[in-house]
Amino acid sequence: MQGMCEMKQERIIFKNADGLKLCGILSKSDYESNICIILCHGITVDKEEDGIFTNLAKEIVETNRFNVFRFDFRGHGESEGKSEDMTITGEKRDLEAAINLLKGRSYSRFGILAASFAGGAVCLYCGEHPEIPKALVLWNALIDYSSKINPVTEWGKRYWGKPAFDRVKKQGYTEIGSRKFKVGKEFMSEIKNLKPWKELKKLNIPILFVHGDKDAHIPYGDSVKYSKMFKKGLATIKGAEHGFHDNKEDAEEANNATINFFYEVFEK
Repeated sequence: MQGMCEMKQERIIFKNADGLKLCGILSKSDYESNICIILCHGITVDKEEDGIFTNLAKEIVETNRFNVFRFDFRGHGESEGKSEDMTITGEKRDLEAAINLLKGRSYSRFGILAASFAGGAVCLYCGEHPEIPKALVLWNALIDYSSKINPVTEWGKRYWGKPAFDRVKKQGYTEIGSRKFKVGKEFMSEIKNLKPWKELKKLNIPILFVHGDKDAHIPYGDSVKYSKMFKKGLATIKGAEHGFHDNKEDAEEANNATINFFYEVFEK
């Protein structure tokens, strides 16, 4: 890896194609580089991913000298929009807006990390624009919605499945997670119809799955299955729960696997 360097941060407000203002943080290396790693957060959280993305951005900039951009999807964090109006295809457009912004700042080589629910939107975007990403990391990513239609995990059974679809039909929304994040009808309709994992067929780039084998939110078996199907890398974080928030060692292991992967792709 490169030597250590200083990091500068810039808060940026930009618009998506739907006219909503989104908020992002550009972490810049003091080393001249056209490489930017984009961090895409999961549902109910924001661009910091409970601090995980904050630390990861710092480590990527300081060790690899790459630039990093993390932003709030619509209906999350400091970005505009109601959570009930958030959709997977809408998040895809948010990512497109972020990449257009970065292109305008002379970044031309992109790596993308998608955490949890962001996996779907990111895969859909990459499938439509296979020439854009040079590398993709999927952190405990949800790219197969069948586990939300017919839940198999503890978290899934609590918040998803038929009861969630019935609540949406009756009251127009259902609440997800301990933060009681509201999602609406269009989002739930997408869950039934979209198959983001199929988009990976279109990508001829390095891909790394990173997943804890004790994940109670999104099945670890999905990452095993699709990493084998597409002959891509898999970093198993043994004993880790969803998101790597609860254990410093798990977070460090996920960060190291991610940083080493991006370094090998962009510096080989």
